[in-house]
Amino acid sequence: MSRDPFSLRGKTAVVTGAGANGGIGHAIALGLARAGARLAIADIDAAGLRHTGEELKASGGEHISVLCDIAAPPEVEALFAAVDAWGGGIDVLVNVPFVFPGRARPHEVTLATWDAMFAVNVTGYFLCIRQALPRMLERGGSIINIGSNAGVSALGRGAFVYSCTKGAINMMTRELAVEYAGAGIRTNAILPAQTMTPGLEAHLQNPEFRAGVLPRIIAGLPLGRLMVPEDLVGTAVFLASDASAGVNGVLLPVDGGNLALNASGSYR
Repeated sequence: MSRDPFSLRGKTAVVTGAGANGGIGHAIALGLARAGARLAIADIDAAGLRHTGEELKASGGEHISVLCDIAAPPEVEALFAAVDAWGGGIDVLVNVPFVFPGRARPHEVTLATWDAMFAVNVTGYFLCIRQALPRMLERGGSIINIGSNAGVSALGRGAFVYSCTKGAINMMTRELAVEYAGAGIRTNAILPAQTMTPGLEAHLQNPEFRAGVLPRIIAGLPLGRLMVPEDLVGTAVFLASDASAGVNGVLLPVDGGNLALNASGSYR
């Protein structure tokens, strides 16, 4: 009987932003573990990281937890050194974290805000990739970046810097896909639409957001609802597994049809 191409048994995955705050990294970490992967989970949130680790332990998943700010080079180096010490190499890297401290029109954006968002949303991904690549060169691997529909089409609403960072992730993904395909290293990105994470839940507590912005968001999602983190799990397992052996350099929307919908179109 042939091996299940979607199985991750025997593979080791590093997932950053995996803390149990109800976010995308948390869902993906648990999903990769269910598919059989060994997990090295990292997050800046100690309590959330501990919670995810407890969930993995309860499910029988083999894992290590490393507190890490991906914007800090020494902490990223320490994360990958811990994976080395754990043994088993690295087969999969999933880059998840982002910061979005607030909305501002481009002429109102401070340099400090610009630098802070790029430090996590772009440089943090690069720092992790720079550590993973040498460890994958002899064995191949899969790098999965969490991008956004905002990196493909403009959102407006003061999302300028966030969208710029996600656009950078798209080109980072494609350049890596071209540079390292010959070494058996595939790089792809998942592009979610608005996803029900704690950050979005906080916005939903604002009556003006619920009344004004939320209906416009839903109008752009032919699926008729917001995404949830679990929507991304199957896609991540696919891209991490041998089932996607020929998939490289793809920006894969998980957006309920958002990018397929013309700005003047309607699904109702």
